[in-house]
Amino acid sequence: MPDFSSNIAVNQHYLNKVIDLSENMRVEASEDIFDARGNKLLAKGTQVSRALQERLIVHKLKKPLEACIFVEGGVNGKSVRQSADRVLATSAALSHILAVTQTDGVSPVGLLSHLKFGSALSMMLTIADREGGSALDHAVTVSLLSIAIARKARLSQTDQTIAGLAGLLHDIGELYIDPAFLGKGKRLLPHEWAHIVVHPHTGMMLINQLESYPQGVGRAVAEHHERSDGSGYPRRLTGPAISMAGHVVAIAETVAGVIVKDHPLERAALALKIIPGEYAREVVFGLSGAFRGGPPPVHENDERSYRVDAEDVPRLLSRIDAALKTSQTILISSGSKSARVKELLAVTIIRIQHIQRAVISTGLDLPLGLDPERLSSEDLALMFERNVATREIQWHLRDIARDLALQSVQSDDRLLLVPLINLLDDDYSQHLNSLLHAHPAQAMEEFI
Repeated sequence: MPDFSSNIAVNQHYLNKVIDLSENMRVEASEDIFDARGNKLLAKGTQVSRALQERLIVHKLKKPLEACIFVEGGVNGKSVRQSADRVLATSAALSHILAVTQTDGVSPVGLLSHLKFGSALSMMLTIADREGGSALDHAVTVSLLSIAIARKARLSQTDQTIAGLAGLLHDIGELYIDPAFLGKGKRLLPHEWAHIVVHPHTGMMLINQLESYPQGVGRAVAEHHERSDGSGYPRRLTGPAISMAGHVVAIAETVAGVIVKDHPLERAALALKIIPGEYAREVVFGLSGAFRGGPPPVHENDERSYRVDAEDVPRLLSRIDAALKTSQTILISSGSKSARVKELLAVTIIRIQHIQRAVISTGLDLPLGLDPERLSSEDLALMFERNVATREIQWHLRDIARDLALQSVQSDDRLLLVPLINLLDDDYSQHLNSLLHAHPAQAMEEFI
């Protein structure tokens, strides 16, 4: 996490990204850079390079490095607009959502084109863009959706702008995380989430210190992983404590994550309602029409898009039941002396009960009774919904495992909760068993 107090240490992970960028683009000091004692380290105009990396990392600085450097030809309003045009050209679902939420006034693309950000945040967006993948396109997609959702929720033009900026910048805090925890396809174990959950707060600090935006921008970035029912992070805020822009960006990021898949609008609708109360009801209710009447789904007749392993659902239902019973057993056992553990378990039981109700409301507990050799379009649609619901519920169970691992800071508490975390997250269980077998001492240090 960056430290913007006096005597500022440079974040190693961010500096590494800046140095990597400097090998392909010109990065230079926008002003003289001094260490905490007033000694000049770099003169204004000096090109930042790998040869200067050690000089910057070993000294604490008088001002944040982020405020003292800029990249020539970095991301600006024009490149953001180009990204918007690109994502709209490739996503019929996004185009549909923007069209049906459009009202009088400036369009989401038009509003996005006029968002302003300084050299520090331009640098961060440039790094995200140049690291490969589709980080900038994702940020722009979240921004466009945030503006559209804010408009549908009848927020003011100012609040739409706040939501758009927060959507564009929501993940800049990830630039300060060890890349080992952010690899594509990386499945984090519960205890590893400690490296991730700080990024919303880091993003807020960066925005508040480096830009003169309304305070709501940084706040919405800090809240984009919070949930109305208190199941989010990093502060586990509940509905009234989350700003409207925070609610909007949280929903926008969820929608952005599913509209890149097949049947995007159906996935979005299911993701927002699978756990009642997870997202701001007044915002979700206004969006219901945006997920109907869209473009024809991709792979409409492809059975593979819908298939769920026959054993997945019964096994999932068994895990949920076992996790609830284990939670209740630990709560009443003589070993649960810690008030903190009791509080955690009480909240956990409520969350698992919510998931149980979601299972019933989606019909996952009912047998399908389908003939795999003769599947109608209605059968395929049912299998699709079952598949999406199963994956969403599995993710919510892992969320609970993550929270238990992060909040049980005392070794005795963590030891008490390991059986429950094992039930909630299969990967954790497999990893722990493997580590206990091969390296028991390391397992004890890592998990206990």
